[in-house]
Order: sequence, then C-alpha cells, then structure tokens
Amino acid sequence: MHLSHRIIGILALLGGAGLIVGTLDFHALATQHFGAAFFPRLLGVALIFCGVLMVIVAPRSVAFRVTLTGRAGLRSVALFASVPFWVLVSPVLGFIATTFLMMTALTMLAGAKILPAVTSGLGLSFLLFLIFGQLLRVPLPYGLLERLLI
Repeated sequence: MHLSHRIIGILALLGGAGLIVGTLDFHALATQHFGAAFFPRLLGVALIFCGVLMVIVAPRSVAFRVTLTGRAGLRSVALFASVPFWVLVSPVLGFIATTFLMMTALTMLAGAKILPAVTSGLGLSFLLFLIFGQLLRVPLPYGLLERLLI
C-alpha cells in the first residue's frame, strides 16, 4: 500500500489544530503556572509544525507492508483494544490495578517472560500514579489500592 507523506502531514495539521481547539475551554488553576491546556496545546503546536514540514518537504509516497495475521495481528488487536479496556475497567479497579494488568499483558504479548513483564507492569503503574496522580495532580480513577495509598 502506498500512502503520501503529504496526506499524513495534512492529518497531523488537522490533529494539531483539533487539539488546540479542544483545549480552548480548559480553565487555568490559580495556584499553578501551567494550566490544564498547556501540554495539549504544546503537542498541538508540535503536530502542526511537523505537518507543515511533511507537506512542504515530503517525498512523493512511502510503501507500507501491512501484516495482520498470526502473532502480529494479535499484537495489533491487543494494542488497539487496550485503550477501551483501560477506559472501561479503570473506574472499577482503579488506575494502578488496571494499568498493571494492561502493561503486563502488552509486555508479555511483545515477547517478554512473565517475571520481567510483571515487574515492569508493577513498576510503571506505580511510577505513572506518582507522576500523574501525585505530582501533576491529574484526577485518576481510584480503586482499592489508591485508597490505601492516600
């Protein structure tokens, strides 16, 4: 399959503009220097910049080899299914448990053995909870584990 870089650049431009427009109603907090819209807008500007570069200097097209059979297909489906899984399960189990399950399963599907997968899933879920839930004060879904930690 051939896909033009210019089309991808236009999609990046539109996505960046959509991110910026989507954050126009985000309110700034009085106690913080950066409001909730700062990082999404920064990402939107970066997408617009990359999109402009791709439209201006991109080669004609690039060829993609699409393989969605066997283990590669399972990995692709699992990756895309992990997002709705997290959205649906995290309000019930909480951030840490859901992130742990998702990261462990995806790591094992990528080929890791069980002990490194469990260790990295546990470490990453607690690290992300500390960074986003405690340091950045992002409201995360709380479950039993988070209620015990706080």
